[in-house]
Amino acid sequence: MVALVYATLWIIASLKLADRNWKPYYPTLLYAALGNGLYELLCYNYPLWRMEPNGLQYSMIPILLLTLIGMPLSTWIYLSHYPSGKRLSFQALYIGLYCIVFVILEYVSVKLGAITYHNDWNLLWSLSFVIIMFVMLRLHFLRPLIALMLSVAVSVSLCLIFTVTLDKMK
Repeated sequence: MVALVYATLWIIASLKLADRNWKPYYPTLLYAALGNGLYELLCYNYPLWRMEPNGLQYSMIPILLLTLIGMPLSTWIYLSHYPSGKRLSFQALYIGLYCIVFVILEYVSVKLGAITYHNDWNLLWSLSFVIIMFVMLRLHFLRPLIALMLSVAVSVSLCLIFTVTLDKMK
């Protein structure tokens, strides 16, 4: 149920806050959705975190709501108001604000049982990830090819970090 509430809130927020000219953002919205979808596929048997059905009939519903609604719409809002041309410190504060919002949403989701952590993942790892994610979303908007290459490097690094952790646990 938490996923339904969040999806509804992202839809309302995007209708009120996002730039009506969505076309320039479209490639980055797809990048955000693809990134989440790839996580679900690549980590299916070895999840770091998992969306739980939390009152919904099928476990795939929260994943689809996040992948198809939550990530693209939150990215659209984020990019719509990004303080380009402003000082770097202002941009860092803007990214920090979104990181705080996402970490709070995740913390609430964990407390309500909508997200569970696995294989040594925790809220601190999520904070690190969302910082990278919001930087990468902006980079993708400006320089998609560089962002795609860096995304592969970050993904491989995370896989290596958590594979080594898994090997140590055995």
